Amino acid sequence: MASTNVVTYLSTRLQQLGVNHLFSVPGDYTSDLLEIVDTQTSLTRIGNCNELNAGYAADGYARIHGLGAVAVTTGVGSFSLLNAIGGAFVEDIPIVAIIGTLSNTKSLDEINGAELYHHNVGSGDANIQIYKPVTVAFEKISNPINAPAQIDSALTTCISQKKPVAIEITEDCYYMPCADPVGILSPIPSYEPIATLREMAAATPPNKYAKQIVTALDGAAQSIYKKLSASKAPVLWIGKEIQTYSLQDKFLALLDKIKAPFANSLLGKAIIPEDNPWFIGLHDGVFTSAYTNQFIQKSDCLIGLGVWNTDLNQFGVNSSNLGMISDIDVSRSMVKAGNELYVQVSLSDLLDALLALIEKYGYRPVWSPPSAPTPPTPPKVSDPITYDGFYQVLDTFITAEHLIVADIGLSTFGGTSSLKITRPNGIQAQNIWASIGWSVPAGLGASFGEGTRTLVIVGDGAFKLTCQAVSTMVMEKRNTVVFVMNNKVYGVEQMLLDPAPYKPGSTAPFEDANVLQQWDYVSLMNAFSNNASNGLAANVNTVQDLHNVLETINLNPDATFLVNINLNERDYPSAWSQFVNK
Repeated sequence: MASTNVVTYLSTRLQQLGVNHLFSVPGDYTSDLLEIVDTQTSLTRIGNCNELNAGYAADGYARIHGLGAVAVTTGVGSFSLLNAIGGAFVEDIPIVAIIGTLSNTKSLDEINGAELYHHNVGSGDANIQIYKPVTVAFEKISNPINAPAQIDSALTTCISQKKPVAIEITEDCYYMPCADPVGILSPIPSYEPIATLREMAAATPPNKYAKQIVTALDGAAQSIYKKLSASKAPVLWIGKEIQTYSLQDKFLALLDKIKAPFANSLLGKAIIPEDNPWFIGLHDGVFTSAYTNQFIQKSDCLIGLGVWNTDLNQFGVNSSNLGMISDIDVSRSMVKAGNELYVQVSLSDLLDALLALIEKYGYRPVWSPPSAPTPPTPPKVSDPITYDGFYQVLDTFITAEHLIVADIGLSTFGGTSSLKITRPNGIQAQNIWASIGWSVPAGLGASFGEGTRTLVIVGDGAFKLTCQAVSTMVMEKRNTVVFVMNNKVYGVEQMLLDPAPYKPGSTAPFEDANVLQQWDYVSLMNAFSNNASNGLAANVNTVQDLHNVLETINLNPDATFLVNINLNERDYPSAWSQFVNK
């Protein structure tokens, strides 16, 4: 008898790809699958309070490990998971969504006997229909003989395109034997190696497709090199694709050659350690600091590398040129340089080609290393805690051992975006799908990185959506710290609706829909942890309170913390001042 069944095959493949934890919620169509995971594999199953949290946790895990996995039951489970998978699809996060579904017999009963089984919407392929827009592969496994090929195909697509896939397995297939895994799966590159393409383009007769790609790459590199060489003040602007495709070393090699200031986009924050002498801050609409702006405004050649064209790039700024605001833009396999457009050009190949041109023809840097910005005046310890005071104190606390996971909203804009992160990829945020509450379970998933302590920063409105993940943190003995920025309202929603309540001296009321029911967070931690010794909580009302809590956090390196940062409802990060007072 074969020693491998469908579930152990999938588990083995996941572990070969670096996945050692499976986030899950039990359900009767998935119970046997989870039992096999627990008893026949070395995967560690992490139980979650709901499917959305499990999906967000897999997302946070994937951002650290390169791949994540989540298992849920069909219908009530798969539909609840959908939002998390949608966000991962938009943000290029590879996740394997495993859906346990009705057996072959039950499916035939529905089709032929008009029987409706619980958790199911009826006969048909509902999961395929709802997951098709947010996955790059969907495999329904109903025959164990085909399972290895289907699993390998889905996983290869997932790691190649760096987007989610779904694998639906009928419950009568879990224990069924199948072939053993053969070899190791590896990603399929988007293009042939450039050396191969050059050979194909130079052949007689030339391969037209290869020649097209080579011509575009060379043209783009030469155009950028020409503009860079003519520039009197080039500035680099880097985005998330530098991280997605692991191009940090190539970017640093380019930076070493041209010695120019570089800024992050919001989606690309901290992909390069921010203690680099050429780092000038965040370039992001109204949140771009005066220090950063002096370089951007002086620049005659802003070069965007891996920056996605999004509305956030121009947030709060009146402009008809939405999103793509650099003179040269390299992203999504395209290069736009002025009026020139080159397609099918990978960022990795472009960096190589540009470095080769500099090596061949030389480049004379025009900048001197920028002076560091003047640090803000630290708050007095007796001051009430504010957004700015919190981030100023936290900035002196965090080290390269900390990983920041930030929620969207006032927690990110002008908040965590102001922190100086010296750890590569040391901050994770879901800044384009922007589903509030993502950070808390994502912080759980991210906490499984070795030698790190995860600090989650989340608004109180967002926290209320997914707060049960704190219970899982305690159960799994994660040393995660969750800071709840408790301003008692949906602050960013009020900002976007009408910032009047935030104007100096304002008594304007908040929109009723944005006012939150207040919670007792210390007691909430007691409830979530059942008063466990590793579940600790604290209230912060003053700057001194924050100093005291941070010291306690350091003295308890193995505990889960829930910290209530008790803010005035009309307080906001000063980075929003231009938006409030426009």
